[in-house]
Amino acid sequence: MTIKLQLLHVTHQYPPAIGGSEKYIADLSEELVKRGHHVDVFTSRSCDYNTWQSELPHFEERNGVKVYRFNSMQRRNYVWQILHFGLRNYWRTRSWRYEPFVFFGGGPISPSMFYAILKHGKKYDVIHLNCLVYGHVTYGQLAASWLNVPSVITPHAHITQEETFNIGYQQKTMRAADYVIADTEAERDVLLESGLNAWQVSVVGVGLKLDNFQPQSKNVSMLQARQQFNLPQNAFVILFLGRKAEYKGLNTVLEAYSTVKSQHSQAVMLAVGPDTDYSNQLMAQYNHVPDIHTFGKVSHTDKLAALQACDCLVLPSKGEAFGIVYLEAWLMEKAVIGSRVPAVASLINEGQDGLLIEYGNSYDLATCINYLIANPEQAHQMGKHGRRKVLQRYTMENTTDRLEGIYLRVLRHRQQGKH
Repeated sequence: MTIKLQLLHVTHQYPPAIGGSEKYIADLSEELVKRGHHVDVFTSRSCDYNTWQSELPHFEERNGVKVYRFNSMQRRNYVWQILHFGLRNYWRTRSWRYEPFVFFGGGPISPSMFYAILKHGKKYDVIHLNCLVYGHVTYGQLAASWLNVPSVITPHAHITQEETFNIGYQQKTMRAADYVIADTEAERDVLLESGLNAWQVSVVGVGLKLDNFQPQSKNVSMLQARQQFNLPQNAFVILFLGRKAEYKGLNTVLEAYSTVKSQHSQAVMLAVGPDTDYSNQLMAQYNHVPDIHTFGKVSHTDKLAALQACDCLVLPSKGEAFGIVYLEAWLMEKAVIGSRVPAVASLINEGQDGLLIEYGNSYDLATCINYLIANPEQAHQMGKHGRRKVLQRYTMENTTDRLEGIYLRVLRHRQQGKH
């Protein structure tokens, strides 16, 4: 590609903040810079969307990407109450009167970011807005419309959670954009059903940097990784990897593990990811179950070690827009188990590269784990099939190729006077 673009990426959080949508926009920005494009990022100073506390530096350059961070209003308890009030009454009445409460309660509320987009937005060829559930996409799209700058939105809609895409102002925001990018075919179908035009929505998906994921790498073998987490070398390690929030299904994993452990003494559970008040209370209920190893927020290197250490990844979440962690496990040649929700079911080919359960069904999950324990060769083949699929469809190079095409299409349509 010879055309070099000036791009503005607007997102709620950016690394070192942890999360799938944060990783998506960071990896994408860095790959675009490698290809010669100029990418600026406008984001909050937060590492935690629960509070939006401003703690990161106002500016830094990360791997060629210029990251500008802005203060936002902190989400205190009363702000959460406003959000819950708005959601409760919006779903009851579908009245626009409650939409401002949802917008205000969701955050990040950052007047300085909005002003910066208005002030500097005209110099960019495209403004790309990431993660619709948060308010920056709405005021970012408003600024783009005022400036008449082409805009692209990646909603990362959790299609089983309507509050992530189906509030009235969220729908208006997407309709105002030049293009909307879905992570999966299932997400695209839901967005079209909600009223978007077919020409306006494409599936791009998520891509991974292959250099970071080498199975049985020379640097960290499975044995070394297990030593790092104090895991027995001959164990069957069940990994939960992600933020320990309620919707991720940690309670289902713990209940299933307690059943599996009573049948297979070699089973061990490793839970890695940022802790929450919910997870702390939940873990206390299972402190009688042996061999549960839990770690909080870890580095990318330690996350790779956890994936290397496990026999299977178990993430029976109901709220995934895509589920990038399944790709990460596959690149390490691990079998995965997810919930039979649309986004995940469209990603995992059941029986070939992973297994699916009904959300919240710990009996189903225990049965699947027992199957993998009893059939190690099938589990190994699932991991190999998963890696092959990622290499064919979900590399950062493939994803960026598709996105570059969308950027150029949007610019061409604008130049031709089309929307």
